[in-house]
Amino acid sequence: MLKDVKKLSERKACKVVGLSRSAYRSLPRAQTSADPDAGLREQLRTYAHKNPRHGFRRAWAHLRFDDGIEVNKKKVHRAMEGRRAAGPARAAS
Repeated sequence: MLKDVKKLSERKACKVVGLSRSAYRSLPRAQTSADPDAGLREQLRTYAHKNPRHGFRRAWAHLRFDDGIEVNKKKVHRAMEGRRAAGPARAAS
């Protein structure tokens, strides 16, 4: 926006905002056409649909030990948190 409206250079605009130029140029992973974690998310969706009360640790254990997929626990946690935030709200007990 600063480049277009104020006619600043990319370097100057990023310096004013406090953003690195590489971060300015890169697209988020979700917006790229080749999403590397799409298959993992699909597997997590099917697992969560079958086991709605299980959390990310059981999902990670299922992927790792039952399916034999080497996956990072933190990646599973981030994927499950995104699912939980977009899902329906829990009923208060």
